[in-house]
Amino acid sequence: MGKYVRKIVDDYCVIDLETTGLSIEFCDIIEIGILKVRKGNIVDKFQTLVKPHDPIDEFIEELTGITNDMLNDAPSFDSMKKIITSFIGDDLIVGHNVSFDIGFIEKAMCEHLVNDYADTMHLSRKIYPDLPHHRLRDMVEFLNLSRSEERRVGK
Repeated sequence: MGKYVRKIVDDYCVIDLETTGLSIEFCDIIEIGILKVRKGNIVDKFQTLVKPHDPIDEFIEELTGITNDMLNDAPSFDSMKKIITSFIGDDLIVGHNVSFDIGFIEKAMCEHLVNDYADTMHLSRKIYPDLPHHRLRDMVEFLNLSRSEERRVGK
């Protein structure tokens, strides 16, 4: 993994994963989404479901909205590895609790990413220290964000 940075940049990739659980050691990625941002605008998107090694349980289906039927024909992470690394390139990686996502990606790739990264959870804790929680869904609700904000980042 690259180094954690505290800087504002114009060009980066935002990453979010869904996984079969919290253990990098024993769980798998079941969805990856990446937004490529240039000068505050989303210019490209990559999203795919990913076939896990084992079927997912009902709790994960309920939590993520992803079912085993949806994953039956999904590609393996290994088959997507080159596409993902090419899409990200050498961009700064941004995400909410991003070290979790990067850890899963590195395990699935069997190699370390060299990209620097920035964590929006750390940023939310710094900017809004009095909030009781800083989970992504809490921040989306607190900031009153919606799908209509999707085309513009950094408002």
